[in-house]
Amino acid sequence: MFDRFLSVFSLVSRIPVKVKFNFDPSRMDFYLPIIGIFPALLGLILSGLFLFLMNYIKANIALAVITIMIMQYFCFNLFHLDGLMDTADAFLGTVDKEKRLLILKDSRIGVYGFFAGFAALALKAALLISLFGFIPGSAALIFFYPIIGRFSAALIPCMAPPTNSKGLGALAKESKAYRCVLGAFVSLMLLGFIALGFCTLMNLVPGLSILRIAVIMLSLVIIAPVTAFFYARLYKRGIGGYTGDALGAAIETGEILYLAAAFVFLNIR
Repeated sequence: MFDRFLSVFSLVSRIPVKVKFNFDPSRMDFYLPIIGIFPALLGLILSGLFLFLMNYIKANIALAVITIMIMQYFCFNLFHLDGLMDTADAFLGTVDKEKRLLILKDSRIGVYGFFAGFAALALKAALLISLFGFIPGSAALIFFYPIIGRFSAALIPCMAPPTNSKGLGALAKESKAYRCVLGAFVSLMLLGFIALGFCTLMNLVPGLSILRIAVIMLSLVIIAPVTAFFYARLYKRGIGGYTGDALGAAIETGEILYLAAAFVFLNIR
């Protein structure tokens, strides 16, 4: 079990794993959502630190959000953002299958990729800045987004075959939907308990209203599966199956859609 966890962790993060383990990514479907706990905790800790500092110095919310995003992307999301940009370059232009495959393998970024990357970062920053006022009472709800994004990606291999039997995406070809769902629920429960302890430590009452529960259920039942279906269908029709870039694109898209849903529900009066 520990080997499987470390195998997936080493694939989807930039944090070096110093301990020895046998590489076995066969349970990527379960552990990919679990990995989402780490960028979520990073955001939770940094937001708490900034809230503490705001009691003593005049700090800008935008600075806090940008710092959180820089740390999350540097440690976990850079590869996923690259997948989104490669997807935009390959599928937004009018090209054939062979050209798409070449674009996906090309390390250079085109105009579509630049636009998609800029739009994703800008949207995520704007949503997090808008939601920062709901922290810490709704911190867990807001920082569930890395889990939902990875849950979206974990579902793709359940909906489409890999394009290349030897590529990164093929490591998840044995994925099962029930393990993806189980991984997402375990992750949400663990982060929820951690956030509850965070609120207790700071003498805060976590706001777990019907609307907040609705955001989580909407994400599990609609946002993640729809995001996964979109990219699975896009890649299957375009190049015959998914690649690792599809998983990265789904993570970025799922995170943004979750934050958008949280923004709408938390602002309902």
